[in-house]
Amino acid sequence: MNLNKQKLEIALAKVCKNPYDLCKETGLQYQTYRRVANGDNCKPATVGKIAKALNCDVKELLED
Repeated sequence: MNLNKQKLEIALAKVCKNPYDLCKETGLQYQTYRRVANGDNCKPATVGKIAKALNCDVKELLED
């Protein structure tokens, strides 16, 4: 699964969080966040954790 960087940043802004807050809340390493944000493939569970922390649907974060 690939996340859209722009959609991810918009979702972060909506909940007033920065990437460090997201990593702390989800338990992801910042390095993993950077890879995922830059379009690298990731596990569905990782996308689910991010979407849950951002209070949004997984589909809102995925590449079109």
